[in-house]
Formats: sequence, C-alpha cells, structure tokens
Amino acid sequence: MSTSPALVSEVYARHGLNYNLPIDDAIHNVIDLLQPKLTQHSEKNAFRMGDVTLSFAQIDIASRRFAAFLQAQGFSKGDRVAVQLPNIFQYPVVILGCLRAGIVLVNVNPLYTQYELAHQLLDAQVKGLVVLKGMDSAYQNLEEEVKQSLGWVIHCSLSGDGAANNDILALKQLGSSQSDYPAFDAGNLPNTTQTNSIRFVDVINNYHESHFEPLTIGRQDLALLQYTGGTTGKPKGAKLSHFNLVANVLQCYECFGDNIQSRAKQQVKVLNPLPLYHIFSFTVCGLLSLYGGWEDILVTNPRDMDGLVDTIEKHKPNLIPSVNTLFLGLLHHPKFSSLDFSELYLSIGGGTAIIKAIAERWKTVTGQTINEGYGMSETAPVISFNPPSITDFNGTVGLPLSLTEVKVIDDAGNECEVGSSGEVCIKGPQVMSGYWERDNQDTFTADGYFKSGDIGFVDEQGFVTLVDRKKDMILVSGFNVYPNEVEAVLTEHPKVVEVAVVGVADEYSGQVPKAFVVAKQGKGESALTVEELQQFAHERMTGYKRPKYYEFIDELPKSAVGKILRKELR
Repeated sequence: MSTSPALVSEVYARHGLNYNLPIDDAIHNVIDLLQPKLTQHSEKNAFRMGDVTLSFAQIDIASRRFAAFLQAQGFSKGDRVAVQLPNIFQYPVVILGCLRAGIVLVNVNPLYTQYELAHQLLDAQVKGLVVLKGMDSAYQNLEEEVKQSLGWVIHCSLSGDGAANNDILALKQLGSSQSDYPAFDAGNLPNTTQTNSIRFVDVINNYHESHFEPLTIGRQDLALLQYTGGTTGKPKGAKLSHFNLVANVLQCYECFGDNIQSRAKQQVKVLNPLPLYHIFSFTVCGLLSLYGGWEDILVTNPRDMDGLVDTIEKHKPNLIPSVNTLFLGLLHHPKFSSLDFSELYLSIGGGTAIIKAIAERWKTVTGQTINEGYGMSETAPVISFNPPSITDFNGTVGLPLSLTEVKVIDDAGNECEVGSSGEVCIKGPQVMSGYWERDNQDTFTADGYFKSGDIGFVDEQGFVTLVDRKKDMILVSGFNVYPNEVEAVLTEHPKVVEVAVVGVADEYSGQVPKAFVVAKQGKGESALTVEELQQFAHERMTGYKRPKYYEFIDELPKSAVGKILRKELR
C-alpha cells in the first residue's frame, strides 16, 4: 500500500491542510528561507535561557560575525565544522553562521566519550570544533593525531569567567543598527595560525558582520551531516542538503505551525527541552521557531524537572515537543497538574512511540492530546504527523507531510495491501541523498524510496502506523541505540570473546540495552566481572548507550551461517 498523492491530498483538505505545498523557486538555501524572518522580527525575542533573551537581530548579527570568522580562517563551501554543545545561546549562532558560509554542520552529542567524538571527527573530516568549556573532556582526551586534524577549537562559556558570562555579554551588546557598532579594525583580527584554541567571545568581539561575503549556496549543497547508527556498528552521517531542511521546515509549518500561529494572542513560545544536536529539536524547535518568528525557550538541563516545571509555569509555552519519558517525568512532578495550560496549543510526541496511557493522562491534566509524529535523521526529520485537528490519541504516527509519499513493501519489494505490515519506505523533498562516504546501493528502492527499516502499515485514509522500530534497534528515551555499535565497543575488552546486545523493557526509558557476554575462560581475580564491563562501557560510550544489564552465557545463539540470533535472546 502506498499513500498516493491523490488520497492524501483529499484527506489533507478535510483537515484544512494543503498537500501540494508550493515552495518558492527563489528559496535556494536555509538562509534564503530564514533571513526575511530575521529581519521582519528583528526586535522580538528569538531565544531565551532563563531570564536572558537574545533578539532576532542579535542572532542575525552574531551569525554573520561567526560566518566572517569562518571565511577569515580560509574555510570553503562544503568544509565541515563539528558542534558539541548543549542548548545554549551559542548553538544557534554557530548553526546560522555555518549555514551562511556554506559550511556543513556536524552535530555531536556533548556527552560523547573521546572514542565516539573521534569517530565523528575523523569520519566527517572535520576541520573545526565548537565545544563548551567544562564539558570538553572528550576533546581533551582525544589522541594527539586527532586533535591535530582540527584547524581550531572554539571554547564556549556557560558559567562565564568570574561573575559574568562573557559570551552572553558579548551577544547582548550587539545592537540592532550599524550605528551602534564600535569602530572596527580588520588588522586586529586574532590570528588562529598561532594557536588553535579560541574563545567564542573573541570571535564575536573581533570579527564584524560587514566583513562576511555572501556566497552562492544551491539547494543540493550539503547543510548537515546528522550521524545515526548503522549495520557496521559505527554511526554514519546522513547527508542533508539545504533543500532537505527548507522543505521540512515548510512542511511542518503547513501541518501545524500555521495553526499555532493563528491561535496565539502574542508571540508564539516554544519549550525546547530536547537537545539541538538531535535532529528532532534541530528542525522542529530551532529552524521552525526562527521561520515562525517564535521564541525558542532553551532548556539546558531537562533532567532538572523542578526547573523545567517552573519554566512552564512562568512562560506558558504554546508548543511543547517532547519524548515519551519526558512527558512521563512531567506528569509525575507534584506541581505539574496545578499549572495553567490555557495557552498550550499543541504537544508533539516523537523520537519513540508514545504510550497510550501517558497520552490519556496528559490530556486529562493539560486538556491537550499528544499529537504523535514519525521522523528519522535521514528525513530531516519529520515524515508524518497527526495534525492539530486530530484531538484524540489514535496510536498512529499520522499522515505523511505535504509532498511526501509513503509505501509499505514486503521482503520481495512488492507493495503490501492496505493494513498489511511491511517495511516503511519514504519519498519526499526532505529525504537525504544518502550516507556520507558509504555504499548507498541498498539504501533506496529502485524507484527512489528511502528504505527506513521500520515495520508498519498504512490504513485506507493514508494514516501510518508503526509496528516495530527496526527489529534490532533499541530506543532509549527517544534516542536510537544500535546494538552493533555497543557490541563493537564491548568486544574490545581483552576478556570478551563476543557480545550480543538487545533491548529490554524499562518502565522509565521505554527500553534499555542488555548485553549477553561470552567471556574468555578465567578464574578468581582473572575472571571477567560485570563491574569491569560497566567501567569499560562508562569510559567509551555515552550514558544512554551503555547496557543496564549484563548476562554471561557460554555461547550465543546463531544461525546456520553464523548470524547472531538476537530474536532468541529477546
């Protein structure tokens, strides 16, 4: 079964949406899409951290200065810059600065270990890295040859030097008109050929937006390498073009953004507890908020549930995108049910399946359903969504977005009947061109659909339901954990013969990894212990990837050709 444009267009019309979404031919890249909005909303708040805000004008100016810095370092269109930051003001500045200069952004989880960081830096051939001072241990512990592969490293500040945050002070001092700028001497630019360590505040204070030289960036030019897991055991970069991102922003705005905007009495406020390095937040919170002229409330530490609830109480966001575990955490907070939700217009669920009981409780407490969607790193990310007109949780991941086709195929590649399960395949302007420097022969069908590996079906109205999220992939609080990657790390332990990792149910995270380990023979002090494996994993993997449980077994179940049968272990 495929969601034919005619079918979905008819269903869209009933929900007040336009499936045949026009995209202006004059929009060639993300900056073409966003610059008019930066200008139009110049005096409005673009981002908020606590009680501090940055305006659209300040973000505009700062990103031009960052782009000028990149050009001064000799960076060319297509070069890669990695960003390893939590949700702080510097992140959107770097994002827009890179996109302006035609640089390919490489998002990196700030909790990654040196091994995970090194893989992405080397695989993407990164030339510059932006990190947070105090959370840069992974960079500090890199092998020297990896460090030397970087042209420079920019250190951002969250707490500041002394009583004030110099980075934020520099951003806040940026005016909204050129007459506010101090005299600028290009001869005083810092020379990064002498040292590769740079402070973010020096980039903002010593480069000038007028020295940025705009360049031609086409629709198919790369904008982002978004790393995701793969069958090789190592993450691989999904190649997302400027047009992939432009299309998905416009698709999301058509599906639910315009609805929120029409209901808002003042500037729309978006709660952003999801990390910007994750493609869900990058597009739906970051880029979409800029396009809508909305205020993006950055939550740096979503695990601080008290602080998160206080933020909701104080700012009354109109849009809350989140994952199942975070919705659950909010519902368990004793203060949450007493908040005023009269200005909450939409709650978006993604990243992992929303549990029906949680959706029902959320509606009881907030008066809003959780509108669930479906997305992947490879699709920039949104594929389908239950639009705002869907007011009851239905267990589906909604309708394909405008201009998007979904078909379900069996193992032989034939289309499945209505309601029959098979592999979900996607075609649309938001779908990546392939994986960075990988063999993409099996990534797409012969007629150009991206093969998701997810199992699902399409009903007679075109709504998509997911049955299983890739048989081996583990979803921990909305984050993909690929067993091959965890297995590859654990088998590096000298006392391990082989490992198989599967997902097991967890009340809080949905799933957690469990490792079945075949150890080398040893007795007494030489025998492998769970504690050794835990410490080994702690040094080499970020928290959500580490197995929560270990079980030693004599032999892994395997097929006749030696393939590990994870199904039997599950």
